[in-house]
Amino acid sequence: MPSGGTGGGAVRASVPPYRCAGSGLRLTARVVPWDSVVFGFSVARIDRLTVLDESAAARDYDGFRRWRDEKAIGLVSCRLPQEQLSESMFLESKGFGFIETVLYPELDRLQALAFPADGFVIAPALRCDLAALREIAERSFRHGRYHVDPRLDSGLADARYGRWVANSLDHPRQRLLKVVMDTRIIGFFIVESMGDKGVYWHLGAIDPAWQGRGYGERVWRALLRYCRDAGRDGVVTSIPARNVAILNLYAKLGFRFRRPEATFHWLREGR
Repeated sequence: MPSGGTGGGAVRASVPPYRCAGSGLRLTARVVPWDSVVFGFSVARIDRLTVLDESAAARDYDGFRRWRDEKAIGLVSCRLPQEQLSESMFLESKGFGFIETVLYPELDRLQALAFPADGFVIAPALRCDLAALREIAERSFRHGRYHVDPRLDSGLADARYGRWVANSLDHPRQRLLKVVMDTRIIGFFIVESMGDKGVYWHLGAIDPAWQGRGYGERVWRALLRYCRDAGRDGVVTSIPARNVAILNLYAKLGFRFRRPEATFHWLREGR
């Protein structure tokens, strides 16, 4: 992943993860270099948070606070299962704000499903496709956590998706796919094969110029057919709950939903 930084301090892509195993708190966090490059300051993510004892948790949290300040972290995100209410309230007491609810649609037994032939072609993207795909990515997403956090520049959130598309072409696990109608690229997906013949859909979009024409269901069915023909038997993805249109699309396609999670952001004042 790229590294580097501008603005209020250097981005440290090689910072060791932070770990706390105190009597009141279990917490692990790490710097996210690819987001740090986009925003121009160090961005971190809490990967695990468990409150064991509320009275001791505040003391244990001081160690994380010192790490965060020493590393000049400007933004910290954390995603928690919805049932972790104690942890959610603990984060809020430490200056984190609720940003979104995330849903996880899944579809099993893909090999047993039939999909009608359609005029859309799903194929691996080529390097010559990157400019078009990156442009689509930078114009397609308005519901993500970086877009809806009013304290952050939505233009940088757009750039983040563009960089994601560009980096995925050479990613060791993720595959960048293009959606073609006739000879025109109208969308893309980033997918990753998982164990037990599963696949994770990281990102997907139709060019805004082609939205609103009834293509959504057909394009997503074409991707399901592509994954089935590639030997995959299960699909999982994630969507923000506020995106009602895509939520209804997944419901119409027969997806079920795993337990949701809540996303929180802490942002350093002055950013």
